[in-house]
Amino acid sequence: MRISVIGGGAIGLLVSYFLKQNGQEPVIYTRSSEQATELRKSGLTYKDTKGSHTTVKVDAKPFAQYFGEESSCIVAVKQTVMKELHELITYSEVSYLFLQNGISHLSFLESMPQKQISIGVVEHGAIKEDSTTVHHLGEGRIKLSSYKGDSEQRWSGLLHSRCFPTLIEKKWEPMVYEKLIMNASINPLTALLRITNGELLTNPHALSMMKELFEETISVLEMTERREVLWKELLVLCRNTSLNRSSMLKSVESGKQTEIESITGEVIKRGNELKINTPYSRFAYEAIRALDGRG
Repeated sequence: MRISVIGGGAIGLLVSYFLKQNGQEPVIYTRSSEQATELRKSGLTYKDTKGSHTTVKVDAKPFAQYFGEESSCIVAVKQTVMKELHELITYSEVSYLFLQNGISHLSFLESMPQKQISIGVVEHGAIKEDSTTVHHLGEGRIKLSSYKGDSEQRWSGLLHSRCFPTLIEKKWEPMVYEKLIMNASINPLTALLRITNGELLTNPHALSMMKELFEETISVLEMTERREVLWKELLVLCRNTSLNRSSMLKSVESGKQTEIESITGEVIKRGNELKINTPYSRFAYEAIRALDGRG
């Protein structure tokens, strides 16, 4: 079965590899025609957590050649690219799965006419080493929930394997907000301090700041009653992806625009609405915005 994967970044490539391993045929749609050409020519190379390499053949096309030909589509682009897709994702009969950090894309989903829309959160650590190679740095799960319709079970069947497990959640809101807590606590700090996820645990000053960002985020999301459980999950995530360099860190290093607006910006926005002070989040937001596009 041919399945569209829009996005040739780390998560797009990672998901495409495991779709291929599950007997599916991913069609990877990339921002640049050069990456699409390289993927068709050289294949997709997967490097596991131990460093072993496997290369598989895949089809790939640039964004402009997406015409909704595949009945199922995974959208695995960053929030900063979502605006480019507004006129691209207009095919009402296609079932979509969105894999984004932050929550800015939720307003986009509200306006979509499709009857089958699912949301997923990715707990894996991965990095794109070049245009055709993804390095799987930390194994986790993909949590799935239906935003509209009932396609989450089908997506689980397409993606799930022993090495790439999925977990279905009945309600999408808690799942997405828990992911926001993890992103808002980890990503800005790793980008500012230029450290891996694991170093947030070994550096006591970084750990202290992460705790403050965590506390502000659970307060504005009104999830303080789950403080202990969520804090433990955050620590486990840092350990499981200890070698991972967050997407925000990679964006800062490469001089690209970060997703700070859809992550920390949303925390600050909700804090303002509830009249909750968020000084650590505000500092992180302003500091990352100062680095946006500079490298």
